[in-house]
Amino acid sequence: MMVLSTILAALLLQADIAPETASGEGAGPVVVELFTSQGCPLCPDANNLLEELDAYGGVIAIAYGVSWWDVYGWEDEFAQPEFAERQTAYVQAGEAMRVFTPHYVINGAPESMRFSPETVRAAVVGAEPLAALVRIEDDVVVLGGPARETSARLWRVDYRPGAVSRQIEGGANAGRTMAHFNMATGLTALGDWSGGEARISLDPPADGDACVVLVQDGPGGPIIAAAAMDGDQNDRR
Repeated sequence: MMVLSTILAALLLQADIAPETASGEGAGPVVVELFTSQGCPLCPDANNLLEELDAYGGVIAIAYGVSWWDVYGWEDEFAQPEFAERQTAYVQAGEAMRVFTPHYVINGAPESMRFSPETVRAAVVGAEPLAALVRIEDDVVVLGGPARETSARLWRVDYRPGAVSRQIEGGANAGRTMAHFNMATGLTALGDWSGGEARISLDPPADGDACVVLVQDGPGGPIIAAAAMDGDQNDRR
């Protein structure tokens, strides 16, 4: 895995941002979440960008299918109600007036970010790496950190790692072959954490899937720690 300074340098070059605007080094990852829809005209470009960001290393990248565009003639095969609820929590916690796609969220920050590759790259560059409070060891989530006044929520996100293409036959993207990357297949609350040492058993992902554990400060709140594990338990970040 590339060290964070190398990741940031690569992002800075692509985003054409002065180095002094980037955050400092840290031990944890940056979590990049994308809410996307097969019926959204801008989402193919947003999906491609997510794969680019993941390729730098040091980034946990997850895409959630949402169904907001289904009414326009194409039903998104990846959409699940839990994903729409997660996006709605971000919108309610932030400054956006309504849900929208493509919707990038960096480390759980709920600001309304108009989509452009440059804007998203800049947000990733400016994000503080998460604290190293959680890791996964032999199907066990291990947490450690100071006591918290309010409990954080633990989320498990299952996803299919890598890229997959789909032919879209209706709606605004009819006739297009649309690439998808790291599409979420499940979202489960694992419980709350109030700080200190804690261990939680973790069932392995389904064959071909990977999973991420996110430690989040309330619904739609900032993500404070994250760890990832694939189905073979050999890809942890």
